[in-house]
Amino acid sequence: MSSRSRPDTRGIRTFRFVAAGVGCSVSAGSGALSRLAGELGRIAPGRWLIVSSAPVLAAQGRFLREALAGASSLDPDPLLVPDGEAAKTWTALGRLLSEMAGRGLTRDGGVVAFGGGTVGDVAGLAASLALRGVPVVQVPTTLLAAADSALGGKTAVNLAAGKNLAGTFHHPRLVCVDPRLLASLSERDHRSGLAEVVKSALLSASFWRRLPALADGLAARDESALAEAVERSLRVKANVVSRDPDERLGLRHMLNLGHTVAHALEGASGYRLRHGEAVAWGLLAALRLSAARGLLPERPAADILGRVWRILRPVPLPGTVRRNWPAHLAADKKRDREGLRDVLLAAPGRPLLERVTAAEIVASLPDESGS
Repeated sequence: MSSRSRPDTRGIRTFRFVAAGVGCSVSAGSGALSRLAGELGRIAPGRWLIVSSAPVLAAQGRFLREALAGASSLDPDPLLVPDGEAAKTWTALGRLLSEMAGRGLTRDGGVVAFGGGTVGDVAGLAASLALRGVPVVQVPTTLLAAADSALGGKTAVNLAAGKNLAGTFHHPRLVCVDPRLLASLSERDHRSGLAEVVKSALLSASFWRRLPALADGLAARDESALAEAVERSLRVKANVVSRDPDERLGLRHMLNLGHTVAHALEGASGYRLRHGEAVAWGLLAALRLSAARGLLPERPAADILGRVWRILRPVPLPGTVRRNWPAHLAADKKRDREGLRDVLLAAPGRPLLERVTAAEIVASLPDESGS
């Protein structure tokens, strides 16, 4: 996988990588959807089914319909799952699998996930189970999914015991990101997605150096800036996923920069906080703890913290969340029998997985002014 990030003559950025023996293509840029029909035929010649939700189709479905008009291998009638986390239940998954069978899905066909993270999760899981596995293509319609969750192969539904506790790794054959799909996002959802972009930039020295030049365009939702930021974010993730496709080596922990605090904040809010809103605070906390540990020198730490704060402008945290979030640290997935671990930073592009105490993590969360 090349580290270069340049658009083709049509302004579309592409790269390929392999994860768990599965070749995956990434395409990001305005008009990327116009290539989707041809890509589906290349991946699998049989019938393709679209999985989406009613709100997504109402807001962005016309782009998909225009791109796939006349594609003979595509079922024109999308399969709908409930909106949001309601899609990630055994009931919704079972209904989706039954509908796939009823539509005549065959092993030479596949599934197109058209939506945000929850649609991608349940559609990917259904694709991994239907006929013991058919290809899935991810077409994300939120910045959060485009910059992160659409790539990596994680699929899941929720259980009563917690989120994402039943799932598989099923890597997409294609991630197709068209910034036109992101134009209708609310300001809240746009800012939430930017948190994953900034996280990825902190994990790559070259992306971090490039980020200031993209910041104004990202705030204004410039399609070229969004395409570059998403493509760079997915390159960062693909570089890790290609070496640790099923999380057995522990390398993918590095992609959880900022997520120790973020997951605890989400839990304390009853998941009313957007994931990216919690990640914004989590990134600030991880940077502060990196500086407190002496891993990140004081001057660079101040500069990095200032840039993150200016780009993300974190939402205020309710008082109940600030009081209750430490109790949720015990559920962190990086915790092992010896205690808590957190991803810290020695410099942009130099993440470290370190053993930490709960007291250190709690002290790392800044106040509402960022201090």
